[in-house]
Amino acid sequence: MRVWRDLVIGSLFFCAVVGGAIDGVAQTAAHDAAKSSVPAGLADQRARFSGTYRYAGSAQEEEARSKAIDHAVEGFSFVTRSTARSRVSATTQILGFYNFSFEPGKIVVRPEARPEMVSGDKGEPADYVYKGKRSTLTQVFAGDRITQVFVSEDGRRENEFTVSQDGKTVTLKVTLTSGKLSSPVAYSLSYKKVD
Repeated sequence: MRVWRDLVIGSLFFCAVVGGAIDGVAQTAAHDAAKSSVPAGLADQRARFSGTYRYAGSAQEEEARSKAIDHAVEGFSFVTRSTARSRVSATTQILGFYNFSFEPGKIVVRPEARPEMVSGDKGEPADYVYKGKRSTLTQVFAGDRITQVFVSEDGRRENEFTVSQDGKTVTLKVTLTSGKLSSPVAYSLSYKKVD
């Protein structure tokens, strides 16, 4: 009888120890997953987006941008139209490359010949200064897209970067709006991954 009792107690003790160990492993895995600020799917999307993309657009893209600028400055007088066109052209200059990287909770975009653009990845505002001009930058990362919005006293610019499924191409859709323009300036540009 005593042997039987010892066997039952030993079995219960073994189950408690093994069960506790399994539960501990499960809790550790759950804790590690909770500690990670980036879900697996989001990490894959960020990995696909990360890298440098060089301008690979066509003459048609450049022509569409030029026509959008012309249309936006139609409301200016003949005397001021040329100056307005030059300013909008400078604001919408085609940059040679963009580099995308991610830090915990942040998006970092490094454009050619401009200061890097760093902000939270959920639309938290950040200051951005280029050639003495201040604007407020917000960036949101969702799915295959990074949406940047710059707001200044002159108007608003939205950059929508969309990465292809294979991660080899980024399409940039630009929309520039201002109360001074006859219509928004909207155009798209193509970039190819180089690293």
